[in-house]
Amino acid sequence: MSINFGVVGGFGLELGALVRAAKTGDGAAACQLGDYYRLGEKLPFKPRQAFRWYARSAMAGDAVGQNQFAACYEHGLGCRPNPRQAAKWYAAAASQGLSMAEFNLGRAYLAGRGVPKDLEEARKWLTKAADQGEPGAAEMLGEIIQGDAPCN
Repeated sequence: MSINFGVVGGFGLELGALVRAAKTGDGAAACQLGDYYRLGEKLPFKPRQAFRWYARSAMAGDAVGQNQFAACYEHGLGCRPNPRQAAKWYAAAASQGLSMAEFNLGRAYLAGRGVPKDLEEARKWLTKAADQGEPGAAEMLGEIIQGDAPCN
């Protein structure tokens, strides 16, 4: 199963302006900084710094930042793995309609990672993700329907 952190977007601010925006509560800017540190793009690869910027983004209510923060918790990037925190933050982002978070939350319910295993909840979230065209969601949903769903 691959990590679904999402894709780095083109925020369009120079680095100094991006840092200033993030420090004043701009969740999207904080998320972008987290991406830069996670990928070692424009900034050195520093997982702990990525985690900190994603935390700021998540707390500011940015759905992409919430998904990235959850993925850090799921995979232990810059923190210890914590499946419950991962599911909590995937749910926060999914409740805002972010398709990659809906997919990630569906996976969590399918495997029982951080939440009780629940095929109906998995189906619900994967359907939402698939309806938005999230890669892999329709395939995983089909596997649930056929009874071949991976549980990891």
